Amino acid sequence: MALSDFLIPKGYIKSTEDVAEKERLEYWIDMICDEFVQLDCSTDQKTDFRGEIRGCELDNIWISEVGASRQRVIRSKKQIAKSTEREFKLSLQLEDTGIVSQDGREAELRPGDFALYDSARPYTLHFDRPFRQIVLQIPYDSLAELFLSPENITARRVSARTAVGALTSQFIQSVAGRLDILSHQERGAINQHIIELIALAMGSMSSLRELDGHSIARTAMLERIKQYIEINIRHPQLTPAQVARHHHISERYQRMLFASTGTTLSKYILYKRLELCREALENSALSDYSITQIAFSYGFNDAAHFSRRFKERYGASPKEYRDGNAGLCPRR
Repeated sequence: MALSDFLIPKGYIKSTEDVAEKERLEYWIDMICDEFVQLDCSTDQKTDFRGEIRGCELDNIWISEVGASRQRVIRSKKQIAKSTEREFKLSLQLEDTGIVSQDGREAELRPGDFALYDSARPYTLHFDRPFRQIVLQIPYDSLAELFLSPENITARRVSARTAVGALTSQFIQSVAGRLDILSHQERGAINQHIIELIALAMGSMSSLRELDGHSIARTAMLERIKQYIEINIRHPQLTPAQVARHHHISERYQRMLFASTGTTLSKYILYKRLELCREALENSALSDYSITQIAFSYGFNDAAHFSRRFKERYGASPKEYRDGNAGLCPRR
């Protein structure tokens, strides 16, 4: 395998060519354990074994490119017990085929295909012939929080023949080939785009769809955002930008999530605040509180703005509503 075959142009490089032939397999086993996690590696190719790893950090994703002779890699319970780290790994096949096995499922990967697996549970990687892959090491929480049941997304082949699979695969390969020219700011943005594309690709799989047709990833993220809003609704600083930052997603992806519900996040926050203010105005126990105090206690910071939006929503001013105009239906 020629060095020119690799996509990753620079960065961390280790190769069996650096040691004597009789030491190559042992050196390779040590290498992959250093690069990834504690693993067992076996092969029936006792002579002329070859392997090379190139790696580079994107932001909080580590991207590696692996090319090697045929082998079988096992992550066992014994090895997991020795480690504390947990991450998702993504194998994207570049040459020949590979098999990812975890959680009773098996994904056979052809060039362009990819699959995820969890480092905290046993898995097996099998290669019958010399192969080349891109491997992403992704912080567990950055993907797990996007899914209701993260254990369901492992060892499922995302085919490069599907539109979103091809888009994700091509984007990852393109990034890998340009790691040496990306700025720090670009790396952070691209890091997040990769996570979003992976979530989109996994969520588009029919086997991972909920009955209502919404993907597990989108549904889970929507619920987390709504719960976060419920908890923080009283804070004036609760804005779409702040919510996106907290959940490590882009505002564009956030807009896409709420578009599927027929509203926007800004309206969702506004209507939640108005609803809570309406309930407070109906509550006789809060009659000593001024309308402005109630509005400000639920995140509004402009009395005139609150009064105007309240009237738009409920057809009466806050004072009129408090004075006895309850029961009016919200305006849509």
